[in-house]
Amino acid sequence: MRHGGVGRRWSAWAAAGLSAAVVLTGCSSDSDGGKDAESGDKPGTIGGPSGGAPAPGGAGDKDPRAVWAALVAATTTQQVVEYHGVRTAAGDTAKEATVKEELWSWYDAGGKSAFTDRAYQVAADAPIKRSQCEAGREWSYNNALKQWSDTKRTCVVDMAHEGKYVGDGILPTGLTAEQAKTFAAQLEATPGWLTPSAVEPAQQGGKSWLRLTVDLKPQQNGGAAANTDLLLRAFRATIPDFTKGPYQIENFGQQSGSPVRAVFWLDPATHLPAYSEVSTTVVDKGVATGATRHLRTEYVFGGAAPKPDRATLVPAPAPSWPDQGTKPPQA
Repeated sequence: MRHGGVGRRWSAWAAAGLSAAVVLTGCSSDSDGGKDAESGDKPGTIGGPSGGAPAPGGAGDKDPRAVWAALVAATTTQQVVEYHGVRTAAGDTAKEATVKEELWSWYDAGGKSAFTDRAYQVAADAPIKRSQCEAGREWSYNNALKQWSDTKRTCVVDMAHEGKYVGDGILPTGLTAEQAKTFAAQLEATPGWLTPSAVEPAQQGGKSWLRLTVDLKPQQNGGAAANTDLLLRAFRATIPDFTKGPYQIENFGQQSGSPVRAVFWLDPATHLPAYSEVSTTVVDKGVATGATRHLRTEYVFGGAAPKPDRATLVPAPAPSWPDQGTKPPQA
């Protein structure tokens, strides 16, 4: 198992957003140093990638575009990935669907199996709701009874259901090398949209990393702003049955034309990410709402399927990296 770093989500609007995926080119969419891990492992020190094509480091690591290309090639072709994520909303959150989500997921593309664990709050004083999807079955935590229960309902890890909680909000995984090339080319198809703007060396947890900043700027599409919608367009052009697998797209169905800044901390040798932050200034119909969103994600590559303990309420593994404070872009 390789830790990209250290350490270890269903709703009706998602289906509606995917149904609307036919407006952008055919398609548009809207939808809903750190401490060591519990295992004691330090970031990036265990095992190797789970397949795929990690790129060697070199002089090109001073060029943001070259580093972005290497990151996309290395990450999207990984076949087994676990994510430990936390999304928070700040500012004027009255219209936000959630103010906090803890997202734990795992995906094996070759074995076509996945696991998700989502805990969320709709307001700061609201109870925490938590559910898991494991082996196609849904589990839910009952706050009153203080126990997990098998809901006897099936769950599906596709983009209309639990699959929208698997990932870092920007990049999919499980692609072949050729599919990765197609996806990367699609990302380049809209000039001025996705811009790798800076790369610089960074230190965290006693290791050296490359810190890559990528800005995603809203684009006009038929009179409306489109931004992370374009990630779905690229994925749709890459995978014929794109809705069948998991892929979390940040702001999917929730003001997805908002400006976004993504920062990745990656291994200079493999260009695989250890940790990332994706920050959004929420804009609705051209007007900033006063809310911001901040998604933090840590990666584990090549690990076995999680074995959740439902004998009691055990917290999902959170990112072990401290918040690096990525600021959302100006609206």
